[in-house]
Amino acid sequence: MARDPDGRPGDRPGGGAPDTAGFPVGGGVVSGRREDADAPMTEAQAAELRGLCEAAGEAFDTSLTREQAAARIDALKG
Repeated sequence: MARDPDGRPGDRPGGGAPDTAGFPVGGGVVSGRREDADAPMTEAQAAELRGLCEAAGEAFDTSLTREQAAARIDALKG
């Protein structure tokens, strides 16, 4: 069995455990985007956005994603 640089037995040929410093904890993928970003907006977002659009005299787009709806809500709240 190969040994790590510190002398402990390793489980890989050539010694040592794989370098996991760049891997997220729990096996999740870190991409900088939310997993649900491309999902349709929630009912709560739709209700809030509809009200904000009506108050601003703008058209309400029912086809926005959650991420797009969140950005539009923030923009209309100013």
